[in-house]
Amino acid sequence: MNPITALARALAVAFAILLNTAATADAAPPSSRADAVLTDAPKATWIAEGQGARVVYIFFDPNCPSCQLLYQNLRSFVGSHDLQLRWIPVAVVNVTSLGKAAAILEAPDPVAALRRNEEHYDAQAYAGGIAEDIPSADTERKVRANERLLNGLDIPVVPSLLFAAKDGRAILIQGALSPLALRKVFARLP
Repeated sequence: MNPITALARALAVAFAILLNTAATADAAPPSSRADAVLTDAPKATWIAEGQGARVVYIFFDPNCPSCQLLYQNLRSFVGSHDLQLRWIPVAVVNVTSLGKAAAILEAPDPVAALRRNEEHYDAQAYAGGIAEDIPSADTERKVRANERLLNGLDIPVVPSLLFAAKDGRAILIQGALSPLALRKVFARLP
C-alpha cells in the first residue's frame, strides 16, 4: 500500500471514530447557529427521498463511513413517519468526495445514484460505491455552498441531521444513530 493510501485510510478511520464519538440519541441544545442553518437549508442543493411533510436535512459526504451507516439505519423510516429526507451533499472527507457528489447530483436520477453510492459502499477503502464524475462548475459551486452552510454549525461534521422540533426550534443531531435512537428523534418532529 502506498503511503498516501495508508494516510488516507488512517485519516478516514480517525474521522469515523470522531464522528461516532459525536453521535448522541438526544438532540444538542438548540442554538442560534443551528436555527440559522435550518432557515437556510431549503435553499441548499439537496436530494429528496420520500414524500412526507416532516422534513429532515442530512449533511453527508459520499465517502463518509458514518453517513453510510446512517443511510442504512434510515431505510426502515423512508416512506413511513410522514418523512422527507433531504440529503445535502458535501465534499469534506477526501479528494474523491467532490467527484462522487457530482456523480450523484448530476445523475438522471439522483435518488438512485445516492442509493447506488450507499448500497455499494466499500468499507475497506472508505469509499462510496459510485464512480467519480468531473463536476460542472455549477455543481462544484453548489457543493461548496453546501459546505459553507455546514460550516455554519458549531461543529461542522458529517453526518449531521437538522430539523425543526414541535416548538419550531432547530434540533441538530450529529453522528450515525441506531434505528431505536432514530425513532426517538423522529418523535420530536411536528
